[in-house]
Amino acid sequence: MFAVIHLAQFPLQAALRHEPELWIRAVALVDPARTTPIVSDATLPAREAGIIEGLTPTQALARCGTVLVRHRVPAQESAANAAVLQCAYGFSPHVETTAPGLTTLDLRGLSRLSGGEPSRLLAWAGDLRTALAGQGLRASIGLAATPTVARHAARWSDGLQLVTDAKPFLDTLPVAALEPSSDVAEILRKWGIKKVGELLALGQAALADRLGLEALALFAAASVDSIRPLRHVQPVETYAEAFDFVEPVETTEPLLFLLRRFVDQLAPRLGIAGLVAELLVLRLRLDSGVQVERRLRVPQPTRSADILHRMLVTHLESLRTDSPIAGVTLTLDTTQPTQKQFGLFEAALRDPHQFQETLARLSALLGAERVGTPVREASHRPDAFRLVPPDFENAPVVNGPRPPMQAPALRRLRPVVPANVEGAEEPLAIRCAVANGRLKLVVGPWRASGKWWEPGAWQREEWDATAANGKTLRLVHQPGGWIVEGVLD
Repeated sequence: MFAVIHLAQFPLQAALRHEPELWIRAVALVDPARTTPIVSDATLPAREAGIIEGLTPTQALARCGTVLVRHRVPAQESAANAAVLQCAYGFSPHVETTAPGLTTLDLRGLSRLSGGEPSRLLAWAGDLRTALAGQGLRASIGLAATPTVARHAARWSDGLQLVTDAKPFLDTLPVAALEPSSDVAEILRKWGIKKVGELLALGQAALADRLGLEALALFAAASVDSIRPLRHVQPVETYAEAFDFVEPVETTEPLLFLLRRFVDQLAPRLGIAGLVAELLVLRLRLDSGVQVERRLRVPQPTRSADILHRMLVTHLESLRTDSPIAGVTLTLDTTQPTQKQFGLFEAALRDPHQFQETLARLSALLGAERVGTPVREASHRPDAFRLVPPDFENAPVVNGPRPPMQAPALRRLRPVVPANVEGAEEPLAIRCAVANGRLKLVVGPWRASGKWWEPGAWQREEWDATAANGKTLRLVHQPGGWIVEGVLD
């Protein structure tokens, strides 16, 4: 048993995948690759307004002033074809790209279709058609015992067509189903031949004497028992969607609306392949020609469209561009889903995606360099640290009780408090916001310096002193003056 997926008006479907609301409007598809751009396809409202293939865009506008002109984009057609293959591969491993808009599947060996019951076949085809509809594609599917008959069933049905008796089905098809040349089609019209059955009744030998070798091709296209080997292909492992705006957009609302459609189409394809997204690559093409790229790491790989879209919303809240956005591309880097076994006393974040979203919002407000987990730098300089993104997967595990603290705790003052200190060799008195008056007990100094060979050289002199109010202060003398760095509790 074979199945054929037919996408009528494939170039037009590829152009309108992300704008399905335009199917009820007059839209003309123009091929800009031609020397003289002409209309290559049109929606039903456009045809009802008199727009046909071969017209120039100016002629189309003259017949219908409200017609929308869309251009054929090879990248969009490639993305649509990739979507078809990725969906089809989830239903059968034997897939062939027969022609643009035509995909053939060999159904042998599928456990779901064991027995060949018509109800199972139709249910299987219905699920496949639903999956394609989720990709913005209008597909008709034909099922038959041979690829040729399945192709006719797909092309001449409005939805699903299961052919159990091929001969009566082919006899009722119009001769155009065999795709004769224009000359032969005109001859058959003059003979009064309209149906395939009427053509087959003339006999192959007699028809070959009058029409030549093309008659053999017509009889081959009407064969009910010939089975050809399929040229199996593997679907591409790239999950990407792209779109070029007709008019560049200056706000994020149209962009986010389109990105939502992107993730709604990509997420089911990940589910069919059993993959999850670990990285979002967002590329924006500005009207000025500049390319803006953002790579968003997914904290916990997922295929949830809601989570992926929420990440895009968060990162685009702070987006500022020098010119309007003319095009957008979203690519998902995928990986296999993993499961982690936690220890008895270990726990995971309740919602790692919400945590990362909160971090992203804080980074947008405060700056990325001010948000993260503090990590000590390889320096003797006190309080020398940098902020890095939290990594809960590789956090160090502390085994056993922590040792009791022996030394007094230093409560740092942030920001540090400037101070006026009197004394030549050692501090004798202080005047600042923390304490005033003479110092009772002074211990020090402890001198440290570093990076004297670089522009960022530093040096400092530390003293611990007890003030008149009983507080023990950590005093630091630097080239810029005295400060109170903290209070010893």
